[in-house]
Amino acid sequence: MFLSKLPSVVTFWLAVAVTGNTFDPKNYAKADVIVCNVAVVGGGSSGTYAAINLRKMGQSVVVVERKKHLGGHTNTYTDKSTGLTVDYGVHSFLNSSITLDYFAHFNISLVKSTEPSATISLADFNTGNPVIFNPSRNLTGWAIQLAQYPWLDSTWKIPQPVPPDLLLPLGDFLVKYNISDAAFNLYLSSQGISNPLQQLTVNVMKMVDAAYLREIAGAGLSTADNNNSELYVKALAELRSDALVSSTVTAAARQQTGRGVSLVVKTPTGFKLVQASKLLITIPPTLENMRPFNLNLEELQMFSQWTYMGYYTLLLNNTGLPEGYQWINANNSSATYHIPQQPGASQIMSTRIPGVFYVWYRSPSHMTRLAVEQATIRAIQNLQKAQNFTITTPQIIKFNSHTPFKLSVSAQAIRDGFYSDLYALQGKRSTWYTGAALISHNGGVIWKFTQALLPQIIAARSGATCG
Repeated sequence: MFLSKLPSVVTFWLAVAVTGNTFDPKNYAKADVIVCNVAVVGGGSSGTYAAINLRKMGQSVVVVERKKHLGGHTNTYTDKSTGLTVDYGVHSFLNSSITLDYFAHFNISLVKSTEPSATISLADFNTGNPVIFNPSRNLTGWAIQLAQYPWLDSTWKIPQPVPPDLLLPLGDFLVKYNISDAAFNLYLSSQGISNPLQQLTVNVMKMVDAAYLREIAGAGLSTADNNNSELYVKALAELRSDALVSSTVTAAARQQTGRGVSLVVKTPTGFKLVQASKLLITIPPTLENMRPFNLNLEELQMFSQWTYMGYYTLLLNNTGLPEGYQWINANNSSATYHIPQQPGASQIMSTRIPGVFYVWYRSPSHMTRLAVEQATIRAIQNLQKAQNFTITTPQIIKFNSHTPFKLSVSAQAIRDGFYSDLYALQGKRSTWYTGAALISHNGGVIWKFTQALLPQIIAARSGATCG
């Protein structure tokens, strides 16, 4: 892509020069200069897994995480009055040797994941009225089609020419293969994807993938005490000062020849300089997130193509809703297979904590926290009024944004080899990439991808660190 064709904000970034003094260790106290083999940006699922296993492989690491805890999409709430916990993010993990080894490293017991016992009720959240519809739970036809593309389990590097079916809108794909009865189930299963019938089939296949089908068939695991965040609490304790939490990268120097990386990191105790032989990016590589990393033209051209969705999870009390129910947002239109348009809450579910309800909210694009909370409360109050429940003002206990969620590119970009070009960035400028944008939103699949990547990072020739 020529420079003139890039977005104006991108051309601006290209023109920005970072002063050398920023990366001179003489300008920092000795204790604020950190030298390591690998700097890991992002302490979510893939970043934490990478850091723990790089250390096991004899590498020194530093993790930079903007939140005050590790874990990314894994969030757990503990009720003070009962001591009960509820996961309002990642619920289960794929039963695999990688998962078992990872949790065994922290001596965390796993049990078979089970669906919560709840009475399912379909309702239009815009009106609160019940929707009379019995959706099929059968995904056999979907599994048969998915099996035509076994390579999707381990890569985004789509063969060329791209199989045309993968780039069909999901609605057209389901009609073509006479599996439209799976549409509503796919809507529920592709958590976080807004308006799935309009999405490229390959994007839905990457969410409702073979690993997901194995999990719902009994291969899902969760922690024995219903606290999936325990994994990340123990990981943070092991990493100790090698994890810089509540911290962000503000500037980076990455040599075009790939001879090391320097990062300026803003921490709660001031700025630190991280000098690393190699850099592993695990955060979503959007232009906004990658702005501090001194992108070159090739990287800018790649990352400027991403679009993404908004995805939010909430816990509420004082809902006026009866315990033991799971409400699913639907509509009365058979033309859309009863799938409602987003933005909107997709599910409202009673949890094991008395009076506490869990809400999933999807949006085609980013929304403010206030807008999501207000829309969620309206949906609950619509149910209250239409179904004669107690009228209350629901209270937000916890809110978590998983935005940017499900990074994707256009069908034309995929035809033009976007993902092959994305994978070709691995190792350039001493930088590697892992995470959901590179492979999947399934934790077990991400760990497998990352596990295969780590030896490549270690084996790559180390250059002198920037200074």
